[in-house]
Amino acid sequence: MSEQADVRRAHDARGSAAAEPAGPGVIEPVYVHVERFAPGSVESVAYLQEHGYVVIANALSPQEAARGLDLAWDYLEELGTGIDRSDWTTWGDDRWPTSVHGGILPGHGIGHCAAQWFIRSVPAVKAAFAAIWQDDDLLVSFDGMALWRPWALNEAWRTNRGGSWLHIDQHPITRPGLQCVQGLISLLPTSPATGGNVLIPGSHRTFEKIAEAYPERLGRVPLEVDHFRFPADDPLLTGTPPIMCHLEAGDLLLWDSRTIHCSSGSLEAPAAEAALLRAVSLICMMPRRLSSPEVLEKRRKAVERVTSTTNWTDRFINADRFPQILAEPNPERFRRPDPPVLNDYQRRLVGW
Repeated sequence: MSEQADVRRAHDARGSAAAEPAGPGVIEPVYVHVERFAPGSVESVAYLQEHGYVVIANALSPQEAARGLDLAWDYLEELGTGIDRSDWTTWGDDRWPTSVHGGILPGHGIGHCAAQWFIRSVPAVKAAFAAIWQDDDLLVSFDGMALWRPWALNEAWRTNRGGSWLHIDQHPITRPGLQCVQGLISLLPTSPATGGNVLIPGSHRTFEKIAEAYPERLGRVPLEVDHFRFPADDPLLTGTPPIMCHLEAGDLLLWDSRTIHCSSGSLEAPAAEAALLRAVSLICMMPRRLSSPEVLEKRRKAVERVTSTTNWTDRFINADRFPQILAEPNPERFRRPDPPVLNDYQRRLVGW
């Protein structure tokens, strides 16, 4: 049976299990258990090339995933806003760091927190990217994290519904072909109740059709912006239902930036428990050879300044300049982490 047929059968079987019906024009994702591969394996690269995504099993061990989550809580508590991991009533928006679409925390120094540098330094993570690029000299993104609060305790914490903002993170004109493979490491096991990332398998193969299919819509996207969002009724979205892959704690989900994706909140109602629903580290590695000396210098300074970035390492995009971060009325209330003290392995990932 083909993967597409398996997805369709799962879609039909899920029936009324969703937390609520999807709105008009919203494409419902399907929760699936897909094959998982060893970090750096030839099979993982072949699967990524064929399907546009792949799940890497145990990029972090269960113990390493637990350590990463503990360090993420350290970051939140050390912001100085009064967050207490043991008291969910302190997780309100008045104390929580600024989030952007999909519940991502991109700024306030999170890209250089101890959790992110711990996770980036696990050898299996680099091995997964090195196999894709056939290159071991890689730079790492200074991405943030997605930490989702339990919306069953506070409806306002619920993140965007999947299918409502399907997009790609690569400009169809200025960045043709394979340019980037994005990634996230789940620090907690996922389920339909937690939500997670949504992907349309094989959609990276439709990338070259976008400019012709939507010239007016694409024309409104600046050439330097690597983000294109599809209308919900886009015919490119109807051939294969979007999927949400099951992840164990420590699994690494990789996807081609040309693959249509987004994230989705819970597909089923979660239990009202005082614990994070989802905790992921966003991570991307690209070959050093793609970055100019100017970009390398900015990356080195970013460590000293505790500046976060996006997934791209061949361009320098300051995440603290995101509109949502700039709109924060009192950014000084967030105590940023101290500049990280990096070892030689980590310094190579920066660009030294």
